[in-house]
Amino acid sequence: MRRKSPAGATRSYVAGDAAGIDGLEFAYLAGARGPRVESKSGWDVDGVEIRVILDYGAGFVDHRGWFANPGAA
Repeated sequence: MRRKSPAGATRSYVAGDAAGIDGLEFAYLAGARGPRVESKSGWDVDGVEIRVILDYGAGFVDHRGWFANPGAA
């Protein structure tokens, strides 16, 4: 992933192979077993309103699986 900063410097990010090192871990929050789907017949729309709610958390496990290159100044 590359993006241009307002100053014009290019910053890049690299992630390691997930099979080699755990860099990021995510899990469903307590009581959530996966996505929750809710639907209702809408008065505001001509059809059915559907929403999907996903309760999960994520965090970095090991810093060695990630690298950020600040790019040229």
